[in-house]
Order: sequence, then C-alpha cells, then structure tokens
Amino acid sequence: MSNTAGFWLEEEQVIGRKRDGLGKRPNVVVVVLDSLRRDHVGAYGNDWIHTPNIDALAKESIRFSNALPEALATIPARRAIHTGCRVFPFHNHQSRKGDSVRGQGWAPIPESQVTFAEIMAKVGYRTGLIIDTYHQFKPSMNFHRGFHQFIWVRGQEYDAYRAESNMDPAIVDRHSHPSFDGTNQKEKLTRYLSNIADRRYEEDYFAPKVFREAMKFVEDNREDEFFLVVDSFDPHEPWDPPQWYVDLYKPGYGKRDLIWPVYGGTQVLSEDDIQGIRALYAGEVTMTDRWIGKFIAHMDQLDLLNNTLLVVLSDHGHILGERGVIGKLRTHPYPELLDIMLTMRLPNACHGGEVINSFAYDHDVMQTVLSALGIDVGIKNDGRDLLAELYGDVSGRSWATTAFLDRVVYQDTEHYYFARLDRQYEHLFNRNNDPELLSNLAEQSPDLCRELFARILSDAGGNIPTISQSDLRLEGPWFDQL
Repeated sequence: MSNTAGFWLEEEQVIGRKRDGLGKRPNVVVVVLDSLRRDHVGAYGNDWIHTPNIDALAKESIRFSNALPEALATIPARRAIHTGCRVFPFHNHQSRKGDSVRGQGWAPIPESQVTFAEIMAKVGYRTGLIIDTYHQFKPSMNFHRGFHQFIWVRGQEYDAYRAESNMDPAIVDRHSHPSFDGTNQKEKLTRYLSNIADRRYEEDYFAPKVFREAMKFVEDNREDEFFLVVDSFDPHEPWDPPQWYVDLYKPGYGKRDLIWPVYGGTQVLSEDDIQGIRALYAGEVTMTDRWIGKFIAHMDQLDLLNNTLLVVLSDHGHILGERGVIGKLRTHPYPELLDIMLTMRLPNACHGGEVINSFAYDHDVMQTVLSALGIDVGIKNDGRDLLAELYGDVSGRSWATTAFLDRVVYQDTEHYYFARLDRQYEHLFNRNNDPELLSNLAEQSPDLCRELFARILSDAGGNIPTISQSDLRLEGPWFDQL
C-alpha cells in the first residue's frame, strides 16, 4: 500500500475494512458549494469578502490552488464528483423528460457507472446526502443512488415547490428590471419568491437549512463510520441573504434588489446595479461560510472532526460583470467561471496548510478519498489520487481541459485557450504576459491553437461526438411518442 494512505492505515490492514482493535475508520464528509468563485475566498487571496470559517479550515487542510471542473455546469460537475469519471466528451447525450434544462452532459448518472456512495456503502459506511440543489431530484435524475439516507431541502431557485398564485406582483416588481421584459425571468422570480414566502429568520434560509440537516445527520450517525455529502446550492443565485450580510458590502442597498439578474451583457445595468449584485453575491458567500463554520464546530463538539476526512469544493464560479457580462455563459469560459476552490482536511489536520499547485479536477475527489482510506473494490474511474503527489509518489498534471456545453478550454501555466467544438471562436492568451486574459492571440498563433486543440481532443479520447439540436431539444426524446 502506498504512503498516500499512511496517515491512518496500518500496512497489514485489509483493504477497505476495519480490523479488530484498530478502531473506527475515518468518517468522510464532502461539501459541495454551488457557484462559489475561488477568487472570492480569503484563503485564495481575496481581501474584501468575509469567509473566516473556510479560511480557518484551509489552514488545517491541504489546499489545491489550480482546481477545475472537468465539465460545467451543475449536473455535469456533480456527475464527475459522484462517479470519479469524466463527463466530457458527452457521448450519447439526450435531453431528459421532466427537465427543462438542455445541454451537453446535463443528464443522470449512467446506470453503468458505480457511484461514490455505492462504493462507500459496500465497504460498510453509513451513507447520507443532504442537498437543496434541486436539479438532482428532478424526475429523470438519480443522484441519490447509493445513499442510505437522503434529505431534499425544497424551494431553491425554480424548484416546483409552491403555488405562485398568491404572490404579490409588487414584491416581484421590486426584484425586477426592464431587461426582464421578453424573458421568463419574472415567471422564475415569482416561483422562487413563492417558495420562500414564509421565511422569517436566518435559520429559514437555504444554507442554514442544509447545514442544520447535516448537523442532525452526524448526531444520528456519530457512533457509525459515515460518508456524508452536503450539497449546498448557495451561493448560487438568487442572491438574497439577510440584509445584515449585504450591509457588509453595500450598506443600505435594497431599493431594487436584482437578486436574480438576467444573464448577458451589463450594458442594461447601471453601475449601482452591478455593485449591488456583487454585494448580494458577497453576502450570500459570507452567510454560507458562517453555516459551514457552525457545521464544522458541531463536528468538533461531537469529537468527530479529527477522525474525519473533510473535503470542501465548489462546482464552478460566476461572472459578475468583469467582462461586460453577468452569468455562467458558455461564450465566456474565463477563470471567473472555471476556477474552483478545493480543500481537503485530513484526520488530525495532517499536512494542514500545505498547498498543491498542479492541476486538479473535481472528478479526482473520489479516487483521492478511496486511496486515502485504502479502499479498492476494483472499480476503475478517471480520477487521480491527488495526495500521491504530496507523498512524492507521482508528479501532478501540467495542463488541464474543461468543457462547457459546446465550448472547450485548455490551460497550462503559460497558455489559456478556448474555442467552440468545431474550433470556431478561438481565443488564446499568454498567462504570463497577460494575466487578466485581455489580448486574444489566436489569429496570430494558428499553429499553437491547433496544437492545444489537439490536446483537448486527446483528453476526449480522440473523438468529440456531434450532438444534434434534436438531442438538445427542450421536449426531450420522448416527445414524438405522444
């Protein structure tokens, strides 16, 4: 057995099983935060957003400075986290019945893939899932497969939870903007505001609800060896934390709360609107951080923290006007969207404060945890043991590729390249000379663009399938049968 597992396992231990007299195996907790930008966390260099709990955790954790999703957005990223398998290049994609979101990779976990939870349950862990990321419990999804317990916290975003008929239009108008005309944004706002109409205290907000349920899970299962995934949709929009969080960043803001702005160009927004949106997002980040802190403190109070492998990561970021746009836009796959935070706190804070700078993916998390626990059930995946580099067993990745719908991205320490799948709309930047990625060098460097796209193609197994519009149609493959 490699040294990777050496922080707690005895060499002679049976793989993945507790040996008499050795004591409990470490618990495992994986916390996923939706839309948390890496550059909005203090541990990653931010100096104006309050994230004291994540920052304190990072000091006791191994921090990955170049972590990325291998595919965006919400569902593709979670497929990677839950299976350890790459989702790109989106083979055999079809949009699904019961889901209005269409896009490459937005699909259930294939039945042929074994999930993280299924493996952990197989080797004797009590498995739990606490989520408010409602896309995972839409009719055609199956992300709770393998969990002994799962709790769906209802009402986020456009969750079909409560009737909109009683919502006061004046409340909707307060959060609206003229740019909403001609879109379904007011309809979405009405649904969301109906879902949260009875909210009164901070504990009624979504991040608090999610982490309070997580606290209950660890209390209930503290005598067992448990594997818990806590999946918080916050700080995803709508951004509507209690006013005291917003006041940290823009005191008194609230005359027109654009808690859920339309994706696209910022030309329709005033500078005050943009600053307000950023304050709302920052407030949501700080509220989420506070409740992560409460959960970690509760784990510590129960004397569980130092026998737990705790992973915290985000799935992707969100552009907040920096490039003249707001949103998660496939046309703008820049670091503001792609860079994610990833920390791993080992039992007893072993190797706390160390930083790994090579490229890491979200689909590496499963294999890293399994290797750390010494679990090998013979199921192959695409992930790497990220701690092997820490122990000197292997060298880390020197480059990485990411896909978002019909866009692909390549990056290494010098180059940042992205294009459409057919190599149209190419962008190439030199990260050393142009760290803000402002000067597109693609036209003057066709040979380099060709070489970098070839590396993307290699990561895709040599072939990127063509996905037709009928595969992506909103109605889904079942429509013709009606």
